[in-house]
Amino acid sequence: MLPFSPLFGAVKAVPYRINVKVIPDSALVGDRIRCLITVHHSEKEVAAIEGFDRSDSLANHFFELVSRKHSSSYPLSGESGTEEFELELAVFGRGYQPLPPFTVVFRDLQGRVTKRVPYTPSVSLFVRALTDSSMRELRPLKPPLKPSIRPFLIMSVVAGVFGVAGMVLLLLFLLKRTVRNSAERVDSGQIAQRKLRKLGSSLSAGMPPHECYEELSNIMRSFLENHYRISALEAVTQEIERDLKKIGVAGFESIMNLLKQADLVKFADSRPDVEESRQSLKKASEVIRSTRIPKAEG
Repeated sequence: MLPFSPLFGAVKAVPYRINVKVIPDSALVGDRIRCLITVHHSEKEVAAIEGFDRSDSLANHFFELVSRKHSSSYPLSGESGTEEFELELAVFGRGYQPLPPFTVVFRDLQGRVTKRVPYTPSVSLFVRALTDSSMRELRPLKPPLKPSIRPFLIMSVVAGVFGVAGMVLLLLFLLKRTVRNSAERVDSGQIAQRKLRKLGSSLSAGMPPHECYEELSNIMRSFLENHYRISALEAVTQEIERDLKKIGVAGFESIMNLLKQADLVKFADSRPDVEESRQSLKKASEVIRSTRIPKAEG
């Protein structure tokens, strides 16, 4: 049915259509909503909206424009175009709030205004208050609740912690004792004798005598450190001599002669022959055998 004009009677229908949608349809005071306005019009026109940018237009409707987006689409075939406006609005007030009216302005392709259409949306938004409307004063802050931890539970946790700590200490003690006993069961003399026999085989296979003396010195120092519990591997010969004198070990002279002879080979360019090296190995074996501590009889 054609619209009626009081001056001209029936006129031709205006080919446009306006749709308004609000997302979401309810919000709290101060929230932001999206207002989607779609305008369908003739392909020979473009559309724009007015009213949301002016503060006086929105002052009585409890809405504030935050941002806006605009997009257009014109199909390849057909006689209509579409303008889409996405408005972000901040809402205030309380209860059902109708969207504010706005004006759709149509222009031809040359930019001339062809018509202005005032539009009042039928869509409304329900705005919820942040607090109960019946409340007239601030409620007092409630004190924080104390945790309901029973005393026996605390005692159980403390006892468990101490129990675990005690078990750890006991395991460390047993481990240390086991390692110490294992170290005591290792016969440092047997280890040294085995290394001397291996060194003698290497000498017979062609090892240079000066290298033999260097290895002999290491074997003797390792034996002295493990057997007498002195620092011998990293100590100089004078320090070993001092420590052995304090202990009063048997075969002191033979031990020091071997160490000093090895020092001469290493630091004074002394060049013993193979036979001298074999004699030194034999003397070292005798010294180690004589210093072994006999096992206690049960």
